[in-house]
Amino acid sequence: MGRARIGVTSWHHPDREERWEYVRDNYTRSVYRAGGLPVIFPMPSSDPAVLDEYLAGVEGLLFTGGEDVHPEFYGDTVRPKCEEIDRERDLFELGLAKRALERGIPAFGICRGHQLMNVACGGTLYQDISERTGTVPEHRTKREERAQLRHGVRILPDTRLRQIVGAEKLKVTSTHHQFVHRLGNGLKATAFADDGIIEGIEKPDRPFFLAVQWHPERMADNDPAQLALFQALVRAASGRL
Repeated sequence: MGRARIGVTSWHHPDREERWEYVRDNYTRSVYRAGGLPVIFPMPSSDPAVLDEYLAGVEGLLFTGGEDVHPEFYGDTVRPKCEEIDRERDLFELGLAKRALERGIPAFGICRGHQLMNVACGGTLYQDISERTGTVPEHRTKREERAQLRHGVRILPDTRLRQIVGAEKLKVTSTHHQFVHRLGNGLKATAFADDGIIEGIEKPDRPFFLAVQWHPERMADNDPAQLALFQALVRAASGRL
């Protein structure tokens, strides 16, 4: 049996003369090291027929990090601290996430992917970390410090996330300023930072619909608990839950 094919979402990089679609290689490398075959998804269209064709070619999905999710998709308006948004990407990925929910396609989200999967289930987001009192700056790691472990997360018992990583507490690196406000329909919070920010979600009534706010792809080369998240996605995509 061959490797399970995992669709990996990309994002747009503006250039003065042309626009690129790209993804950092630590995402695809982590999928490959976990036993999967990464398949990068460009964004030519959010037409339902196109989304269906994409999904016909993979067994699982990885929603990567990137820009802010447009507030219009959770019933809000853009406020001053909302940063770069890509409505085209939002439409494309929300369409994929909703189909994954409907069809039971295994899906794993990271950072923006965590936020997007919450929105796909009808949840909302804080547009900036300043909107919630008591948060700490360790969530917003500088580019040159992204390989450093910044803050702790506590993983709840009786969750798939706890089963996967095999630990109650982890030290992680993260880079975000938006985060989950109201949980989406049927979602369960599975992990929290020390300041109370939701760091993990999953949907118990789906075979594998799970996301984390931190960046396991940055740590997976050296941390078995972080690689285990990608391995769990690949197992689910291979029908080995």
